[in-house]
Amino acid sequence: MLDFNSEEYNFPVELQPVFTEEGNEIQNHKCVVRTDTGDTLGLHGNQYRIIPHDDVVNSIIDGVNAANLSTDYEVNVSVIDNGRKIRGEIVFGDIIQQPSVGDIIKYRISFFNSYDGSWAFAQQANALRLWCLNGCTTPDLIARSRFKHTASVDVLGSADKVISGADHFMNRAEEWQSWMKSQLNDDQAENFFRSTLCKVTTKQKQVEKTNERQLENLISGWQDEIRLLGRNKWALYNCLTSWATHTNDLRAPHVARYNREAAISNAMRHNLWTSMKEGRVI
Repeated sequence: MLDFNSEEYNFPVELQPVFTEEGNEIQNHKCVVRTDTGDTLGLHGNQYRIIPHDDVVNSIIDGVNAANLSTDYEVNVSVIDNGRKIRGEIVFGDIIQQPSVGDIIKYRISFFNSYDGSWAFAQQANALRLWCLNGCTTPDLIARSRFKHTASVDVLGSADKVISGADHFMNRAEEWQSWMKSQLNDDQAENFFRSTLCKVTTKQKQVEKTNERQLENLISGWQDEIRLLGRNKWALYNCLTSWATHTNDLRAPHVARYNREAAISNAMRHNLWTSMKEGRVI
């Protein structure tokens, strides 16, 4: 099922020269122009290559169909900043896992593209957790590919790579179940937040600062999750991803979500995350 209007993102664009106010062409620079409106969508160097939004969407869908994973899927595409960026996802209705009874997780492919240079062309295989009537979702990063807009980008090839995440997804239930058994306490959760998502970079490396407002929000989210899931790594994970996906009240919700998901991916590589083991309170 294709749940979007391709006319929203399939508009004509072209690279055009850039000129000074005096009418002199600026060498080694081009701009991406939306020719149906005349709007400039981005400024780039000569090596930049346009990857049309329509090509990105079609290549992902073609990759899904070629992989013959399932015909039960929905496609959604969000057009952002007058077409400067798109964020899309394909959610499969019949490729699911249940780490615990009633806790349903669906396989998902997310993809991104931009004309303004803010987002590289990227895709990631992840998961979508449906756990309450308000539609809260939790993405789990599995596999990601990211490419700059240059002549070396192979849209079709990278689309094929993301499909391989399906096998990995089907083997994740055991890991998720182990997270449910990894017991944590409030101090551990707060220490993890302070060391990762709430850590503020300063010019003086020996001085550590904390984003106290963000820390307060995350601790509140942790308390909400443990009431539903218990004091474990699964609750901590869902606290993180709930924070990432609830951005609709922000000025630029799609940009905030993109940045937060990247921050969570980095946080999950921290040794405090990897040292949380099944059945242990560390």
